[in-house]
Amino acid sequence: MRKNKLTRFLAAGMFLGVTLGVGVVWAATEAEGHHGLNWTDFLLRLVNTAILAAVLYKLLKKPISNYFKSRRENIQSLLEEMEKSKEEAERKAAEYKAKLAILDQEAEKILQEYIAQGEREKAKILEAAERQANYIKQQARLAIQQEVEAAKTELREEVAELTVKAAEDILRQRMDMGDQERLIEEFLVKVVEAK
Repeated sequence: MRKNKLTRFLAAGMFLGVTLGVGVVWAATEAEGHHGLNWTDFLLRLVNTAILAAVLYKLLKKPISNYFKSRRENIQSLLEEMEKSKEEAERKAAEYKAKLAILDQEAEKILQEYIAQGEREKAKILEAAERQANYIKQQARLAIQQEVEAAKTELREEVAELTVKAAEDILRQRMDMGDQERLIEEFLVKVVEAK
């Protein structure tokens, strides 16, 4: 198929050369003042052009054919290399895409681990705060109970003192000397009986 194209190309070149040759010959004859076409000269030039075309075809066929063959092979080789590069690039792109997906998964996993760790720390802090609050409440209750007991004791002592003082005052006002002697005798009798 490539050979046919080369043959067509050379044939078109020869036709163009002949056509231009005829035009040049005709113009030259017109310039010389001849009104007619010198057919002998024209045929010699046409044969000369055909021989030149045949010689050029024979001499240039192989180098031109080799050039185009080499060019075709270079282009084909380049296309193969580009295809390999494309496949390699696609493979690397797929590999990087897979790595990015794995990195996204790992990042999500790490994020979830940090969130879980934060929740555990939060629970520990809340638990410790609750224990501390309960301890403080318990200490406050104990302190309040101690204060209440101390206040009760103090109040009892004060009430007892006031009662004794009030009883003394009442006894002083109501007691006379005979009552005092009778009380002393009763006390002594109780002490002697207790022995």
